[in-house]
Amino acid sequence: MISPASGSREGEERGTPFILALGSNLGDRRAHLVRGLEFLARHLTIEAISKVVDSPAWGPVHRQPDFLNLVLRGSTDRAALGLLGVAQEAEAAAGRVRVVRQGPRTLDVDLIFFGALRIRSERLRLPHPHWAERPFVCRLIPEVAGDMVDPDSGCSLRKLSWDDPLPGGIRVVAPLPALTGVGGSIR
Repeated sequence: MISPASGSREGEERGTPFILALGSNLGDRRAHLVRGLEFLARHLTIEAISKVVDSPAWGPVHRQPDFLNLVLRGSTDRAALGLLGVAQEAEAAAGRVRVVRQGPRTLDVDLIFFGALRIRSERLRLPHPHWAERPFVCRLIPEVAGDMVDPDSGCSLRKLSWDDPLPGGIRVVAPLPALTGVGGSIR
C-alpha cells in the first residue's frame, strides 16, 4: 500500500474506498501510466493495482491507437468531486488536452466507484455510467476490488464473473516497474 505524505500508516485503511481506471494511448503509454500512478500516490492512498493490459480504444472515435490500461483501488478522505479533481490534475500533468471527447489521450483517469455513492450530475456520474461496457474494466476490477460492492446491484465487485476472461483483442502486457512513493511501494 502507498499512502500520501499526510495519510495513513501501512495496513490502515482510511476514508472512502474508490476504484479508478487509468489508460493511455498517446506517446510513451507506459511512462504516462507510471507518472499518473506516481502523481495519484502523492495525493491518495493506493491499496491495490491490477495487471496492465493492452486493449482496443473504446468509444465513438475510431482509428485511434490501442490503450494500455489498469485499474486501482484506494481510499481517500476527499469528497467525490475532490477525487475527480485529483484525477483531472493527474491527466493535466501528463499533458492531456481535451480536444475531442473520448479521442486519443496521454492519460485518462476515470472515477469508476466511490464507496456506495450514487451521483447523477452534470459534472459527475457514479458509478461510472459505462464501466460495465468496457471489457478491460470488467476483467480487472475483481483483481483489486477488496470488499467493494456495486452500489446499483449490491453485488461484490470481487466476485464479478465473465465468460471470456480477455475478449476483444485485450492482452496482458509486461508489468510496470516497481514504483516507489511516499510510504512504500506500489506493486
